[in-house]
Amino acid sequence: MINRLKRIQKSDSADLPKAAPGRGKASSRRQRTPGVPRILAMLLSVTGLVFAGDGFAQAVVNGNGAGATSLSGIVNNGIALGVNARADATALSNASPIAIGEGANATGVGSQVAIGEGAAAHGENAIAIGGGQDGASGANASGNYALAFGANAQALNANDVALGSGSVTAAAVGTSSVNINGVSYDFKGTAPTSTVSIGSDGAERTLTNVAAGRIDANSTDAVNGSQLNATNLALEAQGAKVNAFGSGAAQALGGGAQFNPADGTFSAPTYNVYGQPQSNVGDAFAALQNLAPLQFSTAAAPTVGLGANGQPMSNDVTLVGPMAGAVTLHNVAAGVDLTDAVNVGQLNGAISAAVFNVSPSGAVWATGNPDTYAVPVATGANATAIGSGAVASGQSSTAIGNGAVANADSSVALGANSVANEANTVSVGAAGSERRVTNVAPAVNGTDAVNLNQMNAGLGNLQNQVRDNLKKSYGGTAAAIAISGLHYDDRPGKISAAVATGYYHNQMGLAMGVGGTSEDGRWRVNGGLTLAPTLSSPDFGAVVGMTHTFN
Repeated sequence: MINRLKRIQKSDSADLPKAAPGRGKASSRRQRTPGVPRILAMLLSVTGLVFAGDGFAQAVVNGNGAGATSLSGIVNNGIALGVNARADATALSNASPIAIGEGANATGVGSQVAIGEGAAAHGENAIAIGGGQDGASGANASGNYALAFGANAQALNANDVALGSGSVTAAAVGTSSVNINGVSYDFKGTAPTSTVSIGSDGAERTLTNVAAGRIDANSTDAVNGSQLNATNLALEAQGAKVNAFGSGAAQALGGGAQFNPADGTFSAPTYNVYGQPQSNVGDAFAALQNLAPLQFSTAAAPTVGLGANGQPMSNDVTLVGPMAGAVTLHNVAAGVDLTDAVNVGQLNGAISAAVFNVSPSGAVWATGNPDTYAVPVATGANATAIGSGAVASGQSSTAIGNGAVANADSSVALGANSVANEANTVSVGAAGSERRVTNVAPAVNGTDAVNLNQMNAGLGNLQNQVRDNLKKSYGGTAAAIAISGLHYDDRPGKISAAVATGYYHNQMGLAMGVGGTSEDGRWRVNGGLTLAPTLSSPDFGAVVGMTHTFN
């Protein structure tokens, strides 16, 4: 096919109109191309451009003032279509510039492409697509290898890309790093060779449907809004943590310290240590050591802890209060060793363990044998706790057994480690450590608990009743099916009888009936009976119907 086109082009080349090198149409409308129509001549010329490597065509020019030349005097395979279209190459051999559209200009040193009214591609191998109308500017790709798409799109620098009407590129600017909170972070892609613009200053565009880019130290991908949102959420979460930490730290410092989440600063606290104000923690600790009312020391040695103005004391500990008299010591932990101090809780427990109630005969009312004794606690009003470590904190609650806990009002915890945490309930265990309640007598009153035998008996009676009701419903359905099968002779003056049977879910139904029609055919009367014989107590049914015809 290619060789055939070449032969056609050669054979007809003598008949084509002669064009001045690099200038517009070679003939007027009145001229005709002998042998081959003008449209075929143009197609053959384009075909010649496609196969220009074989030397069968150099340029295609169509339009008043259009031109496709090589200003350096070497072969040019350019295409210029449109009034005043220019497809000129100035340096490269065998360049193929393309200018399509009125005033399109693809002039430069390479194979530029300018498509659209007024489009201009002057940079080497640049592409400008987009025309203007009514005097508006077309696309302009003046940088080498630049791309401009859209009316008045301008790709001004080498390798730039201007996408969209009115988009304008600027010189690429590299960014090597950023400083955040005094820490420098290096970037990838710090030496850009060109830029892509999708708008201009004051006429920006959003870039949508962007896939999520890779996020790592070596990525140069663009990121989308969802990725930025994830970063924002993470920053918000960290900000919340920082604010919570700052507020918590200020609260922990006390003394009126405040945290300002707007700038992350703290206001200093003020401590009153033994009547003297201190504005920071260090000074407060120093005052505690130098002015402490708690004075102690070790034997044949100086004070090692809190002491009065740092002076050595004896092995005695003296509590010095702001007023004369004894000092109450709070928050004393339970003593462990023989030489430890005991608190009031331990004292009360010891008293409770030593005191027991004795009946006139000397019997013990309550006793226990715990591995480790802990004082039972009954803090709820009218509560009772019996057993080592038993706790009855609910109002009117009762906890009986080692470690039993009744913390809900009017609740009862029975047994070791039983937990009653719902009001007005009795618990005999805990979650994961349940117990059975045995030897339960049959219930008598409506609010009595039932035992398993009573429940099974009740369920059995219920099941029998359900089965009986099902059979009756099946039998009724079978009877209905049967009576629907009764048919009578509806002719005037006729009396007929009918019988039918029905079956449904192992139940059978019988139906019989009599029907008659008056001599004039206006009155019809019928009646029937049904029987479900397969039931333990067969059921009967009946139906009577009458019909009158008025005309």
